[in-house]
Amino acid sequence: MKVVLAGYNVDAEILRELKEKARWDADNVTPETLSAAYARISRDPRDIEELRADSRTATDKARRSNETIIFGLGHASVAEHAVFNLDIIGVSRLAAEAVQQFRLAAYTEKSQRYITLDGDFVTPPGIAAAGFEKEFRAAVAFQNDTYRELYAALKTHLFKKHAALLATKNGERTVDGWAKEDARYVVGLATATQFGMTVNARELEHVLRRLRADRRGEIRALAEALHAPLAALSPSIIKYARPTAYDTDRVEELALLAQRTISHTAGSSGEPVRLVAHTDDPDLALCAALLFRYGGVAYDAAYVAAAEMSTAARRELVRTALSERSCWDHADRAFEAMEFIFELTVSATNYAQLKRHRMTTQLVQDYDPALGVTVPPNVVEIGREKEFHAAIARGEECYATIAGKVPEERDYILTNAHRRRVLTKLNARELYHFAALREDEHAQWDIRETARLMREAAEKVAPLTMMMLCGKSDFDARRTEIYGTE
Repeated sequence: MKVVLAGYNVDAEILRELKEKARWDADNVTPETLSAAYARISRDPRDIEELRADSRTATDKARRSNETIIFGLGHASVAEHAVFNLDIIGVSRLAAEAVQQFRLAAYTEKSQRYITLDGDFVTPPGIAAAGFEKEFRAAVAFQNDTYRELYAALKTHLFKKHAALLATKNGERTVDGWAKEDARYVVGLATATQFGMTVNARELEHVLRRLRADRRGEIRALAEALHAPLAALSPSIIKYARPTAYDTDRVEELALLAQRTISHTAGSSGEPVRLVAHTDDPDLALCAALLFRYGGVAYDAAYVAAAEMSTAARRELVRTALSERSCWDHADRAFEAMEFIFELTVSATNYAQLKRHRMTTQLVQDYDPALGVTVPPNVVEIGREKEFHAAIARGEECYATIAGKVPEERDYILTNAHRRRVLTKLNARELYHFAALREDEHAQWDIRETARLMREAAEKVAPLTMMMLCGKSDFDARRTEIYGTE
């Protein structure tokens, strides 16, 4: 056995400095060489180390090989060996959402919970071109002024309310964070942010194509900015990054067809959580999956055996499957055999956390003022609802004006309190992961409530499957309830 470290993420500035010091002129400091070397593994008998050395000394050959294998033969997974780290700075929260919808990448974003906002925002090009910049900027300024006022008032109130906590380690930072996270609900989606992104070339090509098809000017410009530093660095692995009719015309046609087919008043429920569909008899499905995985029989036989089990026997099987598990362990993969579909109505603040669960399926609608806003309980507690709703109203007035001429950019003036609908599908294993993080006592209150309602809905239809579903902070108590003190 032999394992060789073939490469790892290195800051681009370090690479530049090393090249300058070594007077390195060769055009081979690119992840394309790794992709080319790995692509040859399946057909070239030489050791991988030799294949990598060959790619490093013949970059042009490596690039031709990539183009042939990735785009000619269609082995696109080869492009996944090339990975990029990208700093994305000074974009709106809406643009961040547009990028972070893509599953196969990693993102870490500036948090509005931990960092005091300083009023920076993005003015979309369409709003400026339509002559609404003055009104837009005034509405954003009003939102930001309200944020600062709410933050000061919330901080004073919460510091008094949680005086004992302030004396503990990180207590002051925690309480200050609560003030920030509630004040931010009045901040607009145009607020500037920054995030780090790690993505492979195959996924990035997909990202670029989709972003370039977006109707919003900022997001199309972001696509060009993402591609610019990579076009010369890795031309052989990011090639088809322009949108096609599938990305543009098809989407427009679907929207028109949907609008003609349904009434806008139909299904106007604003319930925060609804379980709209799930696998038939999830507990039976789980038991059948466990018997198949560990019983060594065909699925039909496993299903029949599960169907014939008593409720007590099924409970013991599921109980055993969840035994010895810590709050950090993933549930058994058999828990992926049943699925749940929820319709969620969530604030932008809530969605900012929900979107991180990228292994779920999420169908996301635009923000809709008709769905109302989420008001933090602490804002009600300090008697500042009037000021809060004044900022909301100011934004919605501007929203209505913008929607008349540039509807694609109207959402920029909405706030973190405004809501949207999300249809999300996840299996039981992912639901365990979601609940562990989002129903934990340290989770943000808004998404914690969503997680609680999702758990309660799932428990009603799958009580055995969900017997240990809970936040990390409740894990020990739940374990004692199910397993006793053993």
